[in-house]
Amino acid sequence: MFILKNSSSISQIARLRSPKFSQTGSNCMLSFWYYNYGESVGAAEMQLLVDGLKKPTVVWRTYYNEGNQWLKAVIQLGQLPHPFQLSLDKISLGFYEGVSAIDDITFENCALPPPALSCEGPNNFWCRDTKACIDSLLVCDLVDNCGDGSDEDNCNPDLQCNFENGMCNWEQDVEDDFDWIRIQGPTPTVNTGPLKDHTTGIARGHYLYMESSEPRQFQDKAVLLSPLFNPSGDRTCIFRFHYHMFGKQVYKLSVHKRTVSNTKGLLLWYKFGNQGNRWIRQTLYILSSKPFQILVEGTVGDSFTGDIGLDDMSFLGCTLYNGNLPTVSTTTLGTSVPVTLPMNNCTEREFVCRASGHCIQMIQKCDFRPDCSDESDETACVKEVCDFEDKNKCGWYQPALGQMSGKYPSHTTSIFKWELGRGANLYPGQDKHCPLTDHT
Repeated sequence: MFILKNSSSISQIARLRSPKFSQTGSNCMLSFWYYNYGESVGAAEMQLLVDGLKKPTVVWRTYYNEGNQWLKAVIQLGQLPHPFQLSLDKISLGFYEGVSAIDDITFENCALPPPALSCEGPNNFWCRDTKACIDSLLVCDLVDNCGDGSDEDNCNPDLQCNFENGMCNWEQDVEDDFDWIRIQGPTPTVNTGPLKDHTTGIARGHYLYMESSEPRQFQDKAVLLSPLFNPSGDRTCIFRFHYHMFGKQVYKLSVHKRTVSNTKGLLLWYKFGNQGNRWIRQTLYILSSKPFQILVEGTVGDSFTGDIGLDDMSFLGCTLYNGNLPTVSTTTLGTSVPVTLPMNNCTEREFVCRASGHCIQMIQKCDFRPDCSDESDETACVKEVCDFEDKNKCGWYQPALGQMSGKYPSHTTSIFKWELGRGANLYPGQDKHCPLTDHT
């Protein structure tokens, strides 16, 4: 299908509408190839029209001439339980020619899960009406994976939040730089952030997002705090959430677990950079011998196209803790206090865990794996991941000339220097000798 804009009209509108679809499953994806070329080719957008809803939902947009080429668009529809149609609206502006075309429209993974004759085993769940057999990790995750809603029945509302009625029992951190924002529909900035939420897949659904436009600055952080949870014991506490990281300047999203209230705690997971215009599910398995809290931290990138979204956050196999986390004493910057070790029977060849006095082999210290319950054996060790965002360079350094190995000539009086760089700080001409952006 194509449109040729060749008249002198300043504004022309063309509309292509799909047949009506009954419903889709939770993993439904739509893809098509499009062509948008010419000086006055203008914009195009695809809208989702759901029976019973007056307001359409924009699911895809292109704003300008994208060259003499076919490009692929991929749209995450998700589960749509009510009949719907898709409408492709094309607007051409100006007096010059432009051609728009669409081809190879494909729906993938849109069927409801097939029925099963049996569904045995502790890791499976048998859906009530559709008789589908799904993974038990999909139960109570705020997504109707069965197609009949039975996997979302009898769930504890204190362990899940889709942000449709507020923040639930999640809170904004008061020690960060700014707050997450609850919103419907697209974020204010084009070419970044979600167009719709994950829960409902339509414009009226809510989600949280992190705004990266001014007055935000590079590496400003927004932190979301979960409720407190009991120690996991013999079971594993499972945290499920959906994130959206779309935009050229998207920077970082990370998840931490803390057992002390005035620290960031242990890094459990992180993701850097543009991940595409889609909601992505993430599952984390949490073990803790102490009461704990989850921190979700978003970090701003170099520019305004760095919005990050969060939705459908849920816990499985976890119980709420009705108390407070302890705090750790802090000392004045620049001073040090000798470490007071707990009572222990450790030898000189063993490391003393700071909280419990438990003894571990010295070889287990700084081995990239916490062996003490308080993780003190990995404190002040080399970082497992170094992205050179901290000015101390994670302990990496350039040795003095006298420390260089003997393969350099004795008359060498100077060496090249490694320096921290940042694309935003490049001066004219330097862009030919330095990367415009970092890899992180």
